Amino acid sequence: MKRVNILLGGPKSEYPDELSKSIKGIPGPWVGADRGSLYLLEQGIIPDIAIGDFDSINKKEQRLLKDNIADFKKFPPEKDDTDSELCLLAAREKYNAQEYYVYGATGGRIDHFLVNLFLPFDPRFLDFYDKLYYKSATNTIRFCKPGRYKIYHENGMKYIAFVNLGPVTHLNIYDAKYKLKDFNAGHPVSWASNEFLNETIDFGFESGIVAIIQSKD
Repeated sequence: MKRVNILLGGPKSEYPDELSKSIKGIPGPWVGADRGSLYLLEQGIIPDIAIGDFDSINKKEQRLLKDNIADFKKFPPEKDDTDSELCLLAAREKYNAQEYYVYGATGGRIDHFLVNLFLPFDPRFLDFYDKLYYKSATNTIRFCKPGRYKIYHENGMKYIAFVNLGPVTHLNIYDAKYKLKDFNAGHPVSWASNEFLNETIDFGFESGIVAIIQSKD
């Protein structure tokens, strides 16, 4: 399967326009976390899986989810994984997709966002963290393994940042507005507010994990 979509329970104010204006046009099945599952039902979409502790919705709303979603997985609030981790692991097991688009991963609580940002360091996600795409109203985040890449300019986004999330070696940004040559560091660095000169930017690095963030104000 090419693409699966995951809607977390983050604030609706962080949802990109496609979730409110054209959600039924988004390809691929859906997995909902907590209140995200309820939003999908309200939009006329039945997720394949609803998962989480559902502490943000009442019993009547939980019953609605149980009655309409075949795979309803409820976990106790006292658990080791966040709802986003549970969703991604369940989606990986069920679909083994080429792309995992996650909505609601960057808004709301900062501690939950940091869990999502640092997922690439969790051994359970090592084999597919480079297939994750976090989408919000103003940001798209993806993760890259060592190699050389051509990054395409996302429509509507003005800025691009290259963020080594930990140690990195031989990081090069070749043809952006601000270039970088053979950068090495033993700590995280956010190379923020760069811009496209053309429709693509070439960059690469030899070791580490780099997050690519396209954003707008």
